[in-house]
Amino acid sequence: KNTCRFHCLANMSNNHMATPMWSDNKWIVIGGTDKGGIIVRDGLALASPQLGERLAYGAVVDEVQLVGDRLQYKLVLGTGPTTGWISTKLKSKDLVIRLLPDSLSKGRVLGEANPAMTFFAISDVHAERKENLRWLENLPVYERSTVIVAGDLAVNLTQLEQALSLFQKKFDYVMYCYGNHEAWSKVKNAADKDLASYNDSWEKLLAIRQLCSSLGVLTTATLIEGVWVVPVLGWYHDDWDTEPPLQAPEGEKLQREPMPGHALATDTHACQWGEHKNGTKELAKLLDEQNEVWGIWPLPEALLRNVAQPPGKRKHPVITFSHFLPREELMPEKRFLFQPNLPQIVGSSYIRRRVESLKPDVHVFGHTHFPWDMFLDDGTRYRSWPLGTPEEQARRIASISTEEAEQWLPMPVFDSDGHHYRSSDNCWFSLMYTRVGRDPYSPQWAPYVAMAYCTKAQWLPEPILNGAGCLDPPTEEDRQRRERFTQKSSASMQREVNRGKSA
Repeated sequence: KNTCRFHCLANMSNNHMATPMWSDNKWIVIGGTDKGGIIVRDGLALASPQLGERLAYGAVVDEVQLVGDRLQYKLVLGTGPTTGWISTKLKSKDLVIRLLPDSLSKGRVLGEANPAMTFFAISDVHAERKENLRWLENLPVYERSTVIVAGDLAVNLTQLEQALSLFQKKFDYVMYCYGNHEAWSKVKNAADKDLASYNDSWEKLLAIRQLCSSLGVLTTATLIEGVWVVPVLGWYHDDWDTEPPLQAPEGEKLQREPMPGHALATDTHACQWGEHKNGTKELAKLLDEQNEVWGIWPLPEALLRNVAQPPGKRKHPVITFSHFLPREELMPEKRFLFQPNLPQIVGSSYIRRRVESLKPDVHVFGHTHFPWDMFLDDGTRYRSWPLGTPEEQARRIASISTEEAEQWLPMPVFDSDGHHYRSSDNCWFSLMYTRVGRDPYSPQWAPYVAMAYCTKAQWLPEPILNGAGCLDPPTEEDRQRRERFTQKSSASMQREVNRGKSA
């Protein structure tokens, strides 16, 4: 078994993260928005002749050479001189940035070292879908590994038992928290009659806890090879969303109102919480108390002593994980969402308080189905790596048609040596926020949102939105992969647009 694990890990090092990414050595123009782009000069010197055309906002370029803050480039996408020299900064303001910033690109790559333990993230596996169950069955076996499964693993207990057991065959340790789909008590209830009976969502959560205990799946704070891993349970509440509703550009009106959050959530009718209404802060507070019910809190004394020290001076690094979001910055603004009111059903201030009390090195989350990788002002790196539905997988692959996108293996995020792991081009929404600030009142929308809600809205340049996804595939294999998934992706996108229009 150990030999098998070693060889599988060695093979994965060749195709998981070690291959070059589309964004490597590429920069994107984020300055000059009010001047039609940035100045291009003929030579390295700032006194060299200025070319007649500017390099447009949103243009993507290849790095030829970088000398201090001066970049010689070759144009890849957008308008402007095909080659020349540009400044990367003007005073302290970035004019161009790497498609994948240094802070995210310089992490460890799987297989380049042999730490005692590597921690992997995955969420939203939805093993109720046959295609996703096959994905899980076909995963390689990882040596010295812990997988963090951040909720929405399956719907009924039978599926959940099968999925957790499969993860246990692939990883040394499985850490798990439930999501909203696991709490559905009105869906396929009869399928669980041989495992447990439950009359509502409260009883189903109890059955899930008992199932995890019987399988040996870890659901409480655990020290694994010198790293604390802590699940944080909770539920969303609609007033967590404090940003304004989708705003039509000045002088325009929305063609239709977005669907309210409660109408988007299957939980509204699939969960049964007795007298408590789904999406309320009252219910979120009660479900926050599941942290005590499951025995996560009170936290172990050794962990409390550890987190009493500031990050960087602790004996043991800390990873936390939840299904729902602790912070709004981990969710795209409404101007980028097919369903602009989705933020009403994704996050919890109760989760945020528990996470912030631990000041983790990494927090893993799920639920939104958006791959995410972002450092926030609290010093924590927030990562999400959802498998999602087959339709969502097709859209990802058609956009960034790499082997990584097609395989979508669990993402290595941290190891017992204290190293973070390299990011991915597929985290394109969070990468977008390295290029634009968070501004709910901005008149620039994603094109697909404008098509559904206000055709007069200004479109954000697509390379700003998804830089790597706008590039031509660099290899024939990637090109063929994009071609295979484009039709399914387009049909899926059109269904989402039509759903917005029907609201």
